[in-house]
Amino acid sequence: MNDDLRDADKPREACGVAGVWGPEDLHAAVVRELLVALQHRGQESAGIAVGTGDALVARHGAGTVAQALPDLDGLPAGPVAVGHVRYATHGTRDALAGAQPVVLDRPPLAVAHNGTLVDPHTAPGADALAPDEWFTDSELLARLLLDARTAGGLDTVAALHAVLPGLKGAYALVLSDGRNLYGVRDPHGFRPLAVGRRGDTWLLASETAAITAVGGEVVRELEPGEVLSIGAHGTSSSRLEVPDAKTAACLFEYVYFARADSQLAGRSVYQARYRAGQALADHAPVEGSPRPVVVATPETARVAADGYAERAGLTVVQGLLRPGQGGRSFIAADQAARHHAVRRKLSPVPAAVAGRRVVLVDDSLVRGTTMRAVARMLRDAGALEVHLRIASPPYRWSCFYGIDTGRPEELLAARLSMTELAEQLDCDSVAFLSLDRLLEAAGGDRSGYCTACLTGRYPTATPAAAFPAAPGAEPSTALASQATAE
Repeated sequence: MNDDLRDADKPREACGVAGVWGPEDLHAAVVRELLVALQHRGQESAGIAVGTGDALVARHGAGTVAQALPDLDGLPAGPVAVGHVRYATHGTRDALAGAQPVVLDRPPLAVAHNGTLVDPHTAPGADALAPDEWFTDSELLARLLLDARTAGGLDTVAALHAVLPGLKGAYALVLSDGRNLYGVRDPHGFRPLAVGRRGDTWLLASETAAITAVGGEVVRELEPGEVLSIGAHGTSSSRLEVPDAKTAACLFEYVYFARADSQLAGRSVYQARYRAGQALADHAPVEGSPRPVVVATPETARVAADGYAERAGLTVVQGLLRPGQGGRSFIAADQAARHHAVRRKLSPVPAAVAGRRVVLVDDSLVRGTTMRAVARMLRDAGALEVHLRIASPPYRWSCFYGIDTGRPEELLAARLSMTELAEQLDCDSVAFLSLDRLLEAAGGDRSGYCTACLTGRYPTATPAAAFPAAPGAEPSTALASQATAE
């Protein structure tokens, strides 16, 4: 989905990570395939590092995988390779300045990081590093691991156990020391990571769908706090010692981030989204006549829209199409430019919506920039009414664990009532799925999800300066003052 609408209306995920270990071969080609399957998780840069035993050789580039790594020239054969696709959420928006994997030498180390560390400058050992030694939290993490290996004389697994328990925040890691492959999930399990096999080759990837996309078989997902080591020794697993760490898997992986053909904690993302759409139809039907048609905001809302239509007994129509690559509207200079950018990426179909009442189904709403343009396009195409239905709760809180959402005052639902939202978005009505119904749709232990962006209840301490505190500020300030660490 190189051209999908990862823009101002959506939370933007940090990145995707991948790794391969097996008999000596050009594993860079397999990693590249994995990264293509994870392209939806980051489109600003991509990189691959290949381990040859005593050294690591890396290539990075800006843009999508096809743009950044059009070929694999210069990458050698070797037993291990690590890859990364990136969307910048910490440190810099410069595509190459923060490109990963982070590669260090003496001794060699490649680190691909999905997630964000909270207050990384306060991490144990960070004050001993020179200011120019790290710029992003991922570079800091890599430097701390390298120092533990050199100054402490530790092997890679021991270094991971020495450094990671002192870090706060989210990290799904794929690493290599040139010979072995390592996968790690933080003790909260914020971001996903799975292991699979293709013959005698081992695979690591952010999503199970990437493993199956390259012809691999999913073995399992890593547990929160697990350190998995893969190499000539076979495989071994250990756990990070972090007392009282509560599992807090990101609920929005089910809503939006993950591919619909992925599984998370053994549960189908597709089924979760379909059930959410069904629950949304029960929770927020659109009554009256003539009976409306259902239109999905492409592409990630299509499954929820199908569920909504099935439960409500309505027809799904292709009222919005994606004619081709249109760039990203959230980087446009002003509102008018963003509106035109949306029109380049989405095209209404008058024959599908003219003279009809429309139920417009989307998976989430953050800033509302795109949605205003979409509702107006449907009206211009002849829709009599536009009723917006969101298959998740109102997004009201900033995320500190690898999702770029902005500050609370930038989040539309944090400062407007439902009536005000409808007016702002040029819709006849707006309704969101409740948190209880979304948790039911996702399945599993409800207490094992991070819902901070929806509730303001954070599973870790948050940065002290994260929320506005000025007296008399807009409603988002009042909401932010209630944020808690569980």
